Amino acid sequence: MLWTDLRFELSVAKWKELDPGLKALAVMASAASIGCSWCMDFGHWESQGRGMDVRKLRDVPMWRDSTVYTPLERDVMGYAEAMTANPPEVGDESAARLLTALGEAAFVELTAMVAVENLRSRMNAALGLTSQGFKDHCDIPARPGTAAG
Repeated sequence: MLWTDLRFELSVAKWKELDPGLKALAVMASAASIGCSWCMDFGHWESQGRGMDVRKLRDVPMWRDSTVYTPLERDVMGYAEAMTANPPEVGDESAARLLTALGEAAFVELTAMVAVENLRSRMNAALGLTSQGFKDHCDIPARPGTAAG
């Protein structure tokens, strides 16, 4: 299984239609929705290493209340959360707005990346993986009736 996953991740890493910053925000918004502190931790470290604004990375779990995001970034994170909901809650208006803003290839990649992150985060959360110290703390707010990751 490990080799299959590695080959899959190497293939995913070749996808280049979607802006890397938007991709990172979508992936982290999905991970935050699921509650995967490992994915948030690693995503923060990886994206910061690629030069992404630390304020944007830090504010992902509370993006609706943050002032650091552009309207397009907000649409991407909202779409990621809507796709991650169970059942998915993606609206036609949101999808159409992103399709227009990103173009077809980047929109399809966005959708695929959120699906990939759902696989990663759900698997990691089910296996009990937690933050490993790639960044100094986990920022996923606790949901009612649960403990923070």
